[in-house]
Amino acid sequence: MIRANSRAGVLPTSSLSGPNPYSKRGNSNIFSWIPQILMVALTVYIIVSSGSERKRLSKDLKKVEKQQTMLVKELVDAHRLADSLHENNVRKDNLMANMIKEEKRMAAELATVEEQRESYLQEVRDLASVDEGNIKAESLGDNISKEREEAMKKKIELLKYSIQNISRREVLDRFGKGPHKVEMKLDFPESAGPGPDTFVIQLAPVQEMPHTVHTFLEQVYLGLWNGCSFFRNAPHVMQATPRAYSKNIGEDKESAFVDSGYFHLAFQEYSENYPHKKYTLGFAGRPAGPDFYINVWDNSQAHGPGGQKHHDLPSEADPCFGRIVEGLDTIERLQNLPSNRKSFHRFVEPVGIMSAQIIWK
Repeated sequence: MIRANSRAGVLPTSSLSGPNPYSKRGNSNIFSWIPQILMVALTVYIIVSSGSERKRLSKDLKKVEKQQTMLVKELVDAHRLADSLHENNVRKDNLMANMIKEEKRMAAELATVEEQRESYLQEVRDLASVDEGNIKAESLGDNISKEREEAMKKKIELLKYSIQNISRREVLDRFGKGPHKVEMKLDFPESAGPGPDTFVIQLAPVQEMPHTVHTFLEQVYLGLWNGCSFFRNAPHVMQATPRAYSKNIGEDKESAFVDSGYFHLAFQEYSENYPHKKYTLGFAGRPAGPDFYINVWDNSQAHGPGGQKHHDLPSEADPCFGRIVEGLDTIERLQNLPSNRKSFHRFVEPVGIMSAQIIWK
C-alpha cells in the first residue's frame, strides 16, 4: 500500500495533468494568435473591399466609355451634317451657275429675236409710208406680234424644261430613285385630347413632277417645316403655312424659307397624270409655295388647269406633288377640329408641325 504522504510515492502534479491552460504561459499562447487572426480578417476585408471597389470602378469605366461612344457618334454626326451642308451649298452653287448660263443663252436668243423684230418693224414702217401698203403693213404687224409671242412661249418652255432636268438630277443624286416618303408629326392643342398625330406622304414620281418634288424634299431636308403650323381648315382643303403656333409664338419661320432659296417654285408645274384627287397635296398661290394644302375631297377640276379664274393666268394649275399613304386617322382628327368660317376658315387653335422628316430606305 502506497502512502499518500510518502515522498517516493507522490507523483508530480505536472506529470499527471499536463500544462495548465490557465497558467500565464497558456494565456500567452492564445494571445499570440490574435495578431494573426486580425491580419487574416484584415486581408479578407481588403480582398472583399477591393473586389467591390473594382466592380464600382468597372461600372464607372463603362459609363465613361458609353459617354465617350456617344460623344464620338455626335461628333461623327456633326461632321456628316457639315459635309452635307457643304455639299448642299455646292449643289446650289452649281444649280445657280447653270441657271445663270441658261439665262444668258436665252437673253442672247431673245436679243436676236428683238433684232429681227426691229427689222420687221422697219419693213412695216416702209410699207406704211405707201398708202396702198397700209393693209399689208397692218397684216405684217400682226404676223410679227404672233411670231414674237410664239418665240417667247418657246423660250419659256425651254427654260421650264431645263429647270425640270436640273431638278430631276438633283433628286436622283441627293435623295435616290424613290418612291420618296416624308413623315409628319403634328402637335395638337390640349383641347383636342389624345389621339393619332402622325401621317406619311408619298411624293409624286420624279419624272412627273421633278421641280416640285425637289423643292419639297429640300424644304423637309433642311428642317424648314419643323415648328410651322396648319392654320386653315376649309371644307375642301387643310392648309399649312410657315408660321409659328402656340408653342413657339414669335418665331420667324418664313425667313428660313427665303434664305434657303426654296420659298417659291420657278413656275406652275403640273402633270395630267397626277391630278388633285382626295388626300393629295398641292402647293398654293402664284407663284406656288411655300404654303401647301391637303385635298380633303377631289379638287381635280377646281385646282387643275383653268380651275382658278381669279389668277392672272387662269389656264395654269396648282402643282400636285404627293398623296397621304398612312395616318388617315390623323387627317380625320385634324379635319374635325373647329375653325372660324368668317375668317378664311382658320383653325380656332392652329396645329403645330412638330417635325417633318424624310423616310430614308
